[in-house]
Amino acid sequence: MRASIKVSGILLLLIAMTGCVAHSRYNWCDYDTKMYSHYKNPAQREAFVQGLKEIIEEAEPEGKVPPGIYAEYGFALYEEGNHQEAIAYFKKEADKWPESRVFMTKLIAIAGNRAHAQKENAEASPETLMHAEKDRQKSSAEGLK
Repeated sequence: MRASIKVSGILLLLIAMTGCVAHSRYNWCDYDTKMYSHYKNPAQREAFVQGLKEIIEEAEPEGKVPPGIYAEYGFALYEEGNHQEAIAYFKKEADKWPESRVFMTKLIAIAGNRAHAQKENAEASPETLMHAEKDRQKSSAEGLK
């Protein structure tokens, strides 16, 4: 009888201890520390962006990417001029978090416009760009008169 009470007590203690273990729906991967470091030293932006990428790479296989991480990484890509890749991450955010869909749709449209303009500029001949710049300068000068 005493042995069964001891075993029951040990099992009860183990069950109580497992209830105290922190369970998270998302894999934040030390995001708060990375964000704090980024705000303290914005010059090390690449390290923060790499940290966001690592969070995604680590959390994605488990399906535990935290809310906003896809969007934040997408915006970092957008700032770097990687508009198509940014759009892909904005879409991932909208798919995973439907409540962000309206905002992500706007960001997708903005990034799409930038990507389109970037593509047009890349395809334009140097002569066309030179004429466009002259026209822009002419209209600016006329606006000052």
